[in-house]
Formats: sequence, structure tokens, C-alpha cells
Amino acid sequence: MRRASFLFLALAALFATPALAAEGFPTTLAGFTLGESVEHYEDYCRTEEAIPVSDWPFLSEAQLKPENLPGVRGGSLAFGNCLGDKRLVRIKLKFNDHSQRLFNRLYDRYEADFGKPDKYLGDAFKNVIAWEWLFQDGKGGRVSLVLMWSREKEVRPGVSIKMTQETYMDEEHACYKAKSKDSMGKMGKARIGSLDAYVPR
Repeated sequence: MRRASFLFLALAALFATPALAAEGFPTTLAGFTLGESVEHYEDYCRTEEAIPVSDWPFLSEAQLKPENLPGVRGGSLAFGNCLGDKRLVRIKLKFNDHSQRLFNRLYDRYEADFGKPDKYLGDAFKNVIAWEWLFQDGKGGRVSLVLMWSREKEVRPGVSIKMTQETYMDEEHACYKAKSKDSMGKMGKARIGSLDAYVPR
């Protein structure tokens, strides 16, 4: 029963009504809500295999179990690991349908609900098409929503969505910097003496 309810919520969130736009601050995607503890979603992601994100060590990332989400072939949930509440900071989804047609359908829905995107993040040759919507509430909270289609093998081929609570990310980063101030002060002091080791032979 729980799984059936979750799938219903996932579909409802993915094909939400324009009423969501009136709030101006989306927080839920495919049934996952930014700010909630990732422990609420243990049935839908591999929290026991979560690892720190390489460029953002203050976040840990757990891979989704795609069999629990209709139409989804993969993705991840990233949550804070510094403040201790494991709150969900970022949601990434990748779809079974790789087609640009699906991307266009989602783009049309996003534009209808949220208006024109704020930024284009893709390349000039349209091998990667990525649009970003930015949201801010009256309390300074910020959310980034990126819809992307790619034909590049190294850039998540197919259709993907990434939604990030930027404010929570900043708070986790500040926590990490405060706890590792001494060690971070030593980082970056060593300089490259010779370029030989960094030139392929």
C-alpha cells in the first residue's frame, strides 16, 4: 500500500497542475521533497551505499532504485552530512525515454507552470540542451531546477532533471568549512614546481 501511494504521489508531482507555479517555490519532485530527511526515502534509494560527493564533501549521494519509480532509469538523492539531519538537498532523475520529444514535452509544461527559464546551461551546438529555472521565497530560500537533454555520452545521455535547494547547500557548506577550518587552511599552499608530470607522454 505504501509503495502504491508513493507512486501516485510521484506521478502527481511529475504532472502537477499550474497551481504549483502560483506558490513560486517548488520543493517536491517525483514524490521526493527537499528539506525532508533522506531516511524517509530509504525504500527508494540505496542509503546504505551513499558516498560523499567528490566536489562537495559536505553532501552524500545515494543512488535511486529505479524499479520503484515509473519511467525512471536512474538518479540520486543528495543529502547534507555535516549538520546531522540528513536533509535532502538535491534530487536527480534520469528517464528511460531518451528522446528529445520527452524533453520538449517537459519543457512546455515547465514553461507553462514557471514561465521562461532564467538561464541556458547547454552548449552552442545543442548536443547538450539544458535550461535552468531559479526560485526564491520571501525568506531567502533558493531552489534551482535544471531540465536537460543530452546526446553526449559523458553528460548523462537522454533526459534528466536536477532540483537543488541552494540555501541548504550553502548551510551545509558553511558547517563543513567551520569544522575543517584548520585543514582547509593548509590546502592549496603547495605549488607546482614542474609541469613535466602533468604533460601526457
